[in-house]
Amino acid sequence: MAKFCTFCGAPLTENAGFCTNCGAKLETAESAAPQTEPVQSSTEAGAQPQGSSTPAASAAESMKNTLNNLRENVDLGAIKGSLTMENIKNLKTTRNKNTIIGLCIIGVGVIAVFVVLMIILFSGGYKKPVEQLVKAYNTGEGKYFVNTMCEQEVQDLEERYVEKSNKYDSLEEVYDDIFESKRDALKDRYGDDVKIKYDIQSKKEVKDSMLKMYSEGLKESFGKKGDVSAGYTLVIDMTWTGEDKEEDGTKTVTVLKVDGDWVLFNCTEDTFMPPRLGGTNTGSSSALDDIDLGDLGDLGDLGDLGDIDLGDLGF
Repeated sequence: MAKFCTFCGAPLTENAGFCTNCGAKLETAESAAPQTEPVQSSTEAGAQPQGSSTPAASAAESMKNTLNNLRENVDLGAIKGSLTMENIKNLKTTRNKNTIIGLCIIGVGVIAVFVVLMIILFSGGYKKPVEQLVKAYNTGEGKYFVNTMCEQEVQDLEERYVEKSNKYDSLEEVYDDIFESKRDALKDRYGDDVKIKYDIQSKKEVKDSMLKMYSEGLKESFGKKGDVSAGYTLVIDMTWTGEDKEEDGTKTVTVLKVDGDWVLFNCTEDTFMPPRLGGTNTGSSSALDDIDLGDLGDLGDLGDLGDIDLGDLGF
């Protein structure tokens, strides 16, 4: 008895499982019979519990499921064989269904890869300005510090320190001098091969009301309002280390997304310096937390104690 495809009507061999013309999977009596299988929960089936996967992992899992469904319902071998330049060129006159399906699969795959790449590239972007500031200390290059600023601040500083200067041609050059000086100070305290290491311990989302205030503050400070769309307050563990000694501390900073770029808010060249070298923005509750008995030699003449303000000690 002749057998025909129920989807496109093409003639088939008696035991064909797939249509060689359109690639559709054909039901047999055995496969059409209802089957019962134990129901697995998502965790038993190998899926991660809700909330435990990253956006990139979720996108990859979704793409994997799509490919599995395609493998079960179409003849991938037939589709692969139909993806010839001749078939593609002749699509306007001769529409080969397998060729069309194959091109669609390729298109979906390209889009899925693009989505995963965008998620990987742009998630965690709030960490970038922190990384750039640390790089400025570790290299002595001011360009990394300039990368932590919003465009409004860069323009303001260029007008104040570059356009009216006979020494500097760019803002990067201004901060080259500053961060080379900071690096020298770090070497004096910690020895050669000095580095700053960091680890972001926590982040707290900035409220919408504060984002609005930050946006208005940009206009007040630099004469141009910016779109502040997101922000986090970060608690960061810091380590200053060199050949001679190593010290630890904690810093608290705020990062904001201004006009689509993540920047540091209200940070200076001293923000990530250790307390003993003029560091600011310390996350510890008191300056006393940073005193080590080994630092007593740094106090100098006892007469200097008269310059200490109780406010400096956290009181």
